[in-house]
Amino acid sequence: MNKEKTDFHGGNIYKIFREKNMDKILDYSSNINPYGLPENLKKEIFEKLFVLERYPDPDYIELREKIAEKNNLNIENIIVGNGATEIIFLFMKILSPKKVLIVSPTFGEYERAIKASTLANDSLEINYFELKETENFVLNVKNLETELENNYDLLILCNPNNPTGQFLKLKKLEEILKICEQKNTKLFVDEAFVEFVEDWENESIINSKENKENLFVIRAFTKFFAIPGLRLGYGICFNNNLLKKMLEKKEPWSVNNIADLAGKTVLDDENYIQKTKEWIKDQKKYMYENLNKIEGLRAYKTEVNFILLKIEDNLLEKGLDVKNLRKKMLEKGILIRDASNFIYLNKHYFRLAIKDKLNNEKVIETLTSILKKYKKKKKSS
Repeated sequence: MNKEKTDFHGGNIYKIFREKNMDKILDYSSNINPYGLPENLKKEIFEKLFVLERYPDPDYIELREKIAEKNNLNIENIIVGNGATEIIFLFMKILSPKKVLIVSPTFGEYERAIKASTLANDSLEINYFELKETENFVLNVKNLETELENNYDLLILCNPNNPTGQFLKLKKLEEILKICEQKNTKLFVDEAFVEFVEDWENESIINSKENKENLFVIRAFTKFFAIPGLRLGYGICFNNNLLKKMLEKKEPWSVNNIADLAGKTVLDDENYIQKTKEWIKDQKKYMYENLNKIEGLRAYKTEVNFILLKIEDNLLEKGLDVKNLRKKMLEKGILIRDASNFIYLNKHYFRLAIKDKLNNEKVIETLTSILKKYKKKKKSS
């Protein structure tokens, strides 16, 4: 199915500050670890600011070795970039697919990267495979297999998926990988949020014993390690020819020395990693259970540090769609992510980050208060 919506990102607090003349906001539109910058990293940066006096290693050997070591891979499997976005755009540029299937609703940059890479290709076709609300946004592998009969060059899958929070475990994703191999379809898997998933180290698709020649995986340091301002991501590739072409076309020194230092430091910060795992396990359960207690809202189960919610019909009839809710929440100093612009979603949907318990409680109380007022209203004529 062809479908198109414009995309914008959560976390654009600068625009809010400018437009609303605000200088403080509780940002629940952006899914960043609430523990913030790891203390070990702060110390390391302070002690090693001198690295700014020299150029980065153009091959990023130490960083790639560290990433490979933590993932039981070879350095030859790793490419690093200025955030996951650079790698996404570079991958699409090299592959230049003519027919693409994107599992949706999902992150909008994939489509933008495909279109940017194929500007001269009038025959480009982008289709979307719907994650259905009636199936709780869980991917139906059987239906996907049927759709892949239509000879796609590339299948794009965000896992865990943004904005739905669902995660496909290794066994299910291996089924998709095998189907893609049979169809000669490249499989692009975005694991930007994977570290928030319980037992992700064993459930990631990179652990598959199947043929991974057609597989490309993207990850980011942004969310889990709370360093969105540094821009650091990496790709995992099992196709030497593809990776070679990507490295040939990659801009030199796109990862600066502080980002390089950060990557090598945070991957060894076991204390930060462990406390984050404990926090997310507790708080995603807390948010799911308590948000579902609010009359007029439906929360969808999540495996990560954000949660998708739906405003029920009875509140829409009384004038509370997502744009009005966003406005009301902003008046209380809380920014939520309007999810109506995601393909297959609409004015019912919004996304919330999951943060520390104190702020989570505040968001739940604020939502409860706003929805109560609308429940008392008469239906809009």
